[in-house]
Amino acid sequence: MNYLIRKILSNRCALFALVLMVNIAFVAILASVLPIRYEENDDIMMAMIANGSYSGVPDYHLVYINVLYGYMLTLLYGWTSAIEWYTLSFMVLHILSMSFLSYCVLTTDNRARWEKSLWLLVLYVLWSRIVISLQFTTTAGFVCLAGCVLLMRERASSRWLGVLMVVIAALIRFMAAGLVGLLMAPIIVYVLRFNWRRYVPIVVMLVLIVGCRAVNSRVYNRDAEWRYYKEYNQLRAQLNDNPNAYKLQSNQLPAEVDWIDYQLLLRFTPDPEQIDLKAIRQLSATVGAVPLNEQLSNLQRMEKYAVEIAILSVLLILMILTTGNRSKYIFLIGYSLFVITLIVYVSMDGFLKNRVFLCMLLPLLVTDFMLLPNTTGLKRRWGISIVMVALSAWYVLQIKDEVTIAKHNRYVWRERQLPVLSYVPNDAYVITLGTTMAMEGANPWNIWSLPYKKYTLGWMTWNPLNRTVGNSYRALLRDDMYVFTSVNHQQPCTAIPRICEQIEKHYGLRTKIRPICHSKNYALIQIQVE
Repeated sequence: MNYLIRKILSNRCALFALVLMVNIAFVAILASVLPIRYEENDDIMMAMIANGSYSGVPDYHLVYINVLYGYMLTLLYGWTSAIEWYTLSFMVLHILSMSFLSYCVLTTDNRARWEKSLWLLVLYVLWSRIVISLQFTTTAGFVCLAGCVLLMRERASSRWLGVLMVVIAALIRFMAAGLVGLLMAPIIVYVLRFNWRRYVPIVVMLVLIVGCRAVNSRVYNRDAEWRYYKEYNQLRAQLNDNPNAYKLQSNQLPAEVDWIDYQLLLRFTPDPEQIDLKAIRQLSATVGAVPLNEQLSNLQRMEKYAVEIAILSVLLILMILTTGNRSKYIFLIGYSLFVITLIVYVSMDGFLKNRVFLCMLLPLLVTDFMLLPNTTGLKRRWGISIVMVALSAWYVLQIKDEVTIAKHNRYVWRERQLPVLSYVPNDAYVITLGTTMAMEGANPWNIWSLPYKKYTLGWMTWNPLNRTVGNSYRALLRDDMYVFTSVNHQQPCTAIPRICEQIEKHYGLRTKIRPICHSKNYALIQIQVE
């Protein structure tokens, strides 16, 4: 048996094949034991656009994902819609990325078996956390991480494969790939040093990424409606994801923006005609002018990552105290300050979401592995082992919580929401206010079967796919428009009464609520003119 293991480890092709098969089996077990889902409904919406269930035909305008990747998906869905290619493509990329990372860890020289085992343990735990709550941001980050590690390999074929992986990651989520690439850049430069030939694939990679971005921009800019929507949605997202936007008072708003309209915007239900591109630009400028002390106050939100930060700090201190290499010592301190600065910068003008934190955590762990001191003192070994096991245990607890959330969302979607949605006629439109509808509880392998035609407002506001509906609150008064909401929708603090109030204020139309059906928790209604 030992002979067979040594034989496999000495044969690089056999080792990668083994790692690949292990990871395929690992994902298959995860999928059969745990309720894999999408973390949020953003991916569900993009899958619906790609597979054609949203607009009737497969479309490559996936908004957050490059049109080149979207076009590839439309070709696959055009070939057969029996396979949910959006989900399958993410799974394939995850398996390949984890296989590349595992292979690189196992074949790293000057690393003891216990060190490789610890880092593989953490990688698999974090990967499990990502896979059971799929999300295009973490997928892009994970694929980019694998590509960056391959860029540092000696073999030219590995480096060019790394180029491909990073480019794909940039297609899926440019900002996530950029974040991971930024965090990996210092260690890449540290490893490659001044060997300029090794930078050729990186230059080619950057040119390809810029070219893909240019294609994406050209596709959106050649159509006035898509160009308008693209800018609108980018600015709207910056407002909804910016904690400073929620601190504004009514007297701080631009004169053209109504306070109630602004509150509805923050609840992902803007009136497109009142909160148009001009208003969004004004609001973006207003929020951008928030004083520095207000921005710094957002750092207190970092307390939810206190455990992870404490564990990583202990790991870093152990590495700094035990390294005997001056250049590594200086690099570790400088890299730590770089990461801290980046976290502070992101947190000042945005919510540091868990998926973004994971995209920052993974490069940090890979960098730590590559910079481990060569000394093998018993105290260092025990200290690092305890820290890595503690980090793994913490994320195992998070996986447990994610499984509980996934089961709850799946139950809510299937048992509580679908029965209400079944009252929507086949040729009608349905919208949800805010994030009431638990679309993420849907089966990620069968998104095509979602039983409704439209989902407007939110980040679909002004989307040209909704060009016949959804460009004003007046569209809510259509006979074929149904609103999915919670049963407390008639309370003054909820969105429905405020929407009715704004319809009367802006359009002079008094409205009434017509109930279609309701359950214990959810309701389907129509807003009609009195």
